[in-house]
Amino acid sequence: MQYVIGCDVGTQSVKAALVALDGRVLHEAASGYAPSFPRPAWAEQAPQLWMDALAQAIRALRAEARFDPREVAALGLATQVDGVVPVDAGGRALRNAIIWMDRRAVAQCEAAASAADPAHLLAISGLNLDPSHVAPKIRWIAEHEPAVDAQTAHYLLPGSYVALALTGELGVDYSNASSTLLMDVRARRWSPELCALFGVDPARLAPILPATAPLGTLRPAAAETLGLSQGTLVVVGCGDEHAACLGAGTARPGVVCDIAGTAEPVCVASAEPRFDPGGLVETHCHADPDAWLIENPGFVSGANLRWFRDEFAAEEVRRAAAEGVSAYELLTRAAAGAPPGAEGLILLPCLMGAMSPTWNANARGAFVGFTLAHNRAHFARAVLEASAYAVRDITDRMAEIGLAPHEIRVVGGGARSRLWRQIKADVTGLPVALPHTTETTALGAAMLALVAAGAFPSLVSSADAVVRVVERTEPQPAAQARYEEMYQVYRAAYFALAPVFERAARGA
Repeated sequence: MQYVIGCDVGTQSVKAALVALDGRVLHEAASGYAPSFPRPAWAEQAPQLWMDALAQAIRALRAEARFDPREVAALGLATQVDGVVPVDAGGRALRNAIIWMDRRAVAQCEAAASAADPAHLLAISGLNLDPSHVAPKIRWIAEHEPAVDAQTAHYLLPGSYVALALTGELGVDYSNASSTLLMDVRARRWSPELCALFGVDPARLAPILPATAPLGTLRPAAAETLGLSQGTLVVVGCGDEHAACLGAGTARPGVVCDIAGTAEPVCVASAEPRFDPGGLVETHCHADPDAWLIENPGFVSGANLRWFRDEFAAEEVRRAAAEGVSAYELLTRAAAGAPPGAEGLILLPCLMGAMSPTWNANARGAFVGFTLAHNRAHFARAVLEASAYAVRDITDRMAEIGLAPHEIRVVGGGARSRLWRQIKADVTGLPVALPHTTETTALGAAMLALVAAGAFPSLVSSADAVVRVVERTEPQPAAQARYEEMYQVYRAAYFALAPVFERAARGA
């Protein structure tokens, strides 16, 4: 029997899935790690963490499934986007990766804005001029770490770094490249104008290839570390939210993919590039080379719940260990005891800047409206509701620019919560569907490998054959009415606090 393996190299773990050639997920394994936060609004990760976790996850698959390594036809990668790893000529990382949630490069964006109209840059790249993207991060390294820049042979995205380590070959797919602020999103090539603006030599970037293109086979050392055969094909791979959309079956227009993970990208496919003049949603390339993905690439979401758990839920953590359940499950149970709208308490989910309702690197988190009558259950519910308000910001904008969203498919760790799915349906007014697997990023990565291995002729056909919906949650009219009121409070609070954010950021 033959298989493929799909790997999700995320912010907090690597998840690996062993998948049959008909798309059935047979076994899954994971290995975790964490980002570091050296300063406020900074976020980094050692690239070796990805490689170690990848090896641990794949070896765990082997131990569980007991397959012959020669039966693995191909390996697909889906990796966190918007990070940058400078490497020397031998492919060695010269510093920690500056990852997607890092917002340090504000000054570099301001310098670019003074040299070029941000609206013009959006028209070329489909992106906002924002420090989350790769180009200003590269510029920050060049300005603040010139010794690193001098040794750098290539500036790689996380996926390109992992693929290089596995195969010795350079490549980046359309989806990852389209989130760098260095690519012409219509032409699907590095933009000389954007590269010149940020002082990036295109020769220091990986060549752009389709996500399903074979990059190479495993290097001997990589094959030994992973416990796989040297003949295993490695495909170029794509961004994690792009793979999650494939695994959720949202390769066709109108179905929104809401990826409730550490961050929460909200995406919808389009047959043509569409642009949001307000910049709330960006225009990226889809993993499917024949489509585009119109998306907000991810406000911080699950990381907010994790922060709340770690800092304020010691009792739930203790009880969870004693009862053999997740602390998140106990927090969700508590949140269910508070009414919709948390009796006037809201969270602005901007703990690492904002990407909704506007993009603002200086935005800060805030609980607003609490009183002595509020308890931990209200706060837990407010954390869940905050992400739903942000999702509505995005789906409303998608509707305004003609993308006609009619269903949300929620995937990722947050999709397991029935309460959270109901809150999102009630806040957005859209039905929320649950696919047969919530860990769709590893499945989407496997679908890339399935196409490369010849099991399916296209990514759309693989999505049609593999993905099925197992549950739908409809909006509840009474809760919708309450949430309509609280959604307006959320927006009013955000815009009222905008001047305060700027002052708070200067004091960090």
